[in-house]
Amino acid sequence: MKYDITSEHGFEQMYHEYYSKLYNYVFYQILSREDTEDIISNVFMKAARYIGTYDESKATVSTWLYKIAKNTLIDFFRARKVECFLDDEGGIRPEMSVDFEEQLEQISAPTRRIIYKELTKLKWRDRLIVYYKFFEGYNNCEIARMLKMNESTVGTALSRALVKLRTDTLRAL
Repeated sequence: MKYDITSEHGFEQMYHEYYSKLYNYVFYQILSREDTEDIISNVFMKAARYIGTYDESKATVSTWLYKIAKNTLIDFFRARKVECFLDDEGGIRPEMSVDFEEQLEQISAPTRRIIYKELTKLKWRDRLIVYYKFFEGYNNCEIARMLKMNESTVGTALSRALVKLRTDTLRAL
């Protein structure tokens, strides 16, 4: 969609178009509603703050927003490592929950809960690849470009992740 994101109305259109996409992008990487909401708030605050630096000749609005989201996630993971070390918790297992009623109903469904539980067993990178492939519909070449990986490495990681997800629990669905 083409609009002037520097105007109030254009920024609002961008927000409505990308909020749920970015929310899902972040949520399926960290699997925590509260942290996802904080990160998404930060993403749009950074977008508003740095709107003057956006150059449409260098990137699409989508690419720009996902880059902000990716960098905000990196900051989140860096901060989380410090928190875990200081709290001496030995790692945090995020709880399952989603902010929006519709999404809450979907994820609370028994089938979704089982899928969620199995996704938490994957490494972050593998979960991200599965997300891009099955939730966003990207092909392996596009995923490789986004993650700066070799296409065959993406294929191998995806294949191994799917093997891990092929449990008796998921087969019963």
